[in-house]
Amino acid sequence: MGCQFLQYNAVGNGVKEKRRRIEEAYKNAVTELKKKSHFGGPDYEEGPNSLINEEEFFDAVEAALDRQDKMEEQSQSEKVRLHWPTSLPSGDAYSAVGTHRFVQTPYSRSSSMSSIDLVSASDDVHRFSAQVEEMVQNHMTYSLQDVGGDANWQLVVEEGEMKVYRREVEENGIVLDPLKATHAVKGVTGHEVCHYFWNVDVRNDWETTIENFHVVENLADNAIIIYQTHKRVWPASQRDVLYLSAIRKIPAFSENDPETWIVCNFSVEHDSAPLNNRCVRAKINIAMICQTLVSPPEGNKEISRDNILCKITYVANVNPGGWAPASVLRAVAKREYPKFLKRFTSYVQEKTAGKPILF
Repeated sequence: MGCQFLQYNAVGNGVKEKRRRIEEAYKNAVTELKKKSHFGGPDYEEGPNSLINEEEFFDAVEAALDRQDKMEEQSQSEKVRLHWPTSLPSGDAYSAVGTHRFVQTPYSRSSSMSSIDLVSASDDVHRFSAQVEEMVQNHMTYSLQDVGGDANWQLVVEEGEMKVYRREVEENGIVLDPLKATHAVKGVTGHEVCHYFWNVDVRNDWETTIENFHVVENLADNAIIIYQTHKRVWPASQRDVLYLSAIRKIPAFSENDPETWIVCNFSVEHDSAPLNNRCVRAKINIAMICQTLVSPPEGNKEISRDNILCKITYVANVNPGGWAPASVLRAVAKREYPKFLKRFTSYVQEKTAGKPILF
């Protein structure tokens, strides 16, 4: 009887242990299912009641951006790409602006880009003309100022000729950090850089963050209104932006000053692109300011691309809206802005290689 009891007791304990393991496995499975049902849902996305902490949010965004980078690298590897030297020849005096002589070469109608003969916007009057003029004047007055010695601006990235500065600004918990980048690119002119930055026909050739875009209205030959949506980077909400894009040539004040080209992109409103519930509408005020420096060749030789250098000043004031954590927005900006500037300027070098110079 005692042996039977021990046998039954052992069997009973075995059944209990098996049941315990089954119940534990079931509990774990239910927990995982609950996680999966909510993960990626509204509570685990950007929003005022998000359950994702700042570290998890950052990790998710970084992982999504890494995936996008890999896809872009795979896409680019399939294309035939030209390779330009990244360093400047030591024999050329390109390091100091004061040592340059600036050569103004008349625009040639034979250029392959002759369709973009855009000078001043004085003849292209539209309902936003005054606003464009104000934006251009403000950028030419303030955006070209050196911020290297300003304690309010932090140097966050320095790679070769490129420097990226940031001034930390928050308003009602939203990061509004103004960003400024300077760069020097050999072999291209300011006109060429601004042309490719402004021209929507080639936008998808170099811009990798846009999901889709369209021109809402053509205001003039050098001013358009664009609506675009950016690829979503989970768990952040998708952003869209509606902005006016204008390209201008700023004449030189003296023979020692370079002619300057500028593209201004700033947010506007338009009945054809109202706010929608699918995207968070970002607000922007961006400028690409480009100056061409020419180191005249010896003798009577023609100016070649080896003799030209484009000084770029890129400024961006962006209100992303929404509820993304400040640390995440700043980390993404520090990562993405330099990448954009390098990718875009390399693209311009490739597109202009072997073509007539467009001053």
